[in-house]
Amino acid sequence: MKIIDLKDRFARILIAGTFASFILFALNLFSYYILHFSNRRFINYSALMIFGREFNSFTEAIISSITQIGFSTSLIVIFSHLILKEKSENYILIGLFIGFGSWFGIMSLCYIIGIHKILAINIGSATSFMVTSIIWGILGAWFLHMLDERYV
Repeated sequence: MKIIDLKDRFARILIAGTFASFILFALNLFSYYILHFSNRRFINYSALMIFGREFNSFTEAIISSITQIGFSTSLIVIFSHLILKEKSENYILIGLFIGFGSWFGIMSLCYIIGIHKILAINIGSATSFMVTSIIWGILGAWFLHMLDERYV
């Protein structure tokens, strides 16, 4: 008995989304801790949604991290069912659209509901979030395309 059958489209989307989301997570932490380009991490937003504040412990950071990866994976799943339904040779462009659209939509929603009053971001964070989100969208679409080519 297989736990996950890659002949199933949902399974392929889930794998592609998880892969892209781990890369997104790593790039965001790289921008924050190594490059010191960003003053915020995506997990700050996850913690705010879960705990009502930034995380205060290692356990809260882990929960926020898992939630962030799960949320970004679910976005890939949703967008893949809506936009990447059919095989397209423009999957890189579609991935760019998904990444940029997700970034802009989420940042706009954060502004509308007032999260930026609690977690203000600088231009470095906004740019870092945009670039990593675009990379995330492209990687999700690319990896799904690779899995579709192999298992369909």
